[in-house]
Amino acid sequence: AAEQLKVGHLQLEVVIRPDAVEVGDRIGGLIQRIPNTAQGPDVTALSALITQIKLKYPDQKDASVLAEPDTSYERLVQVMDAVRGTHVTQGREIIRTELYPDIAIGDAPVVRKP
Repeated sequence: AAEQLKVGHLQLEVVIRPDAVEVGDRIGGLIQRIPNTAQGPDVTALSALITQIKLKYPDQKDASVLAEPDTSYERLVQVMDAVRGTHVTQGREIIRTELYPDIAIGDAPVVRKP
């Protein structure tokens, strides 16, 4: 999914829905929809995707996390943590790697039901 991104400036948006997390580019649209696990957002899959995107846009530091009104604080923090950084093992050490540390929080766009 990260391969479809165009070179240029990314406007990364991560939208928290009741059943999934949607990762997209404000200009280019949806990159990938990651369904929730039984425990909530699949932060492992989200972190892997965000890491792939970071490889394509290594200098960018900003992202938006957009949540629906009924999103719990815990769910919001889980998603923000996955967007902000990840852990990488180097030898015997676990090192925190920065991904998109400058996070803006906002309201998710309303989905119109047919």
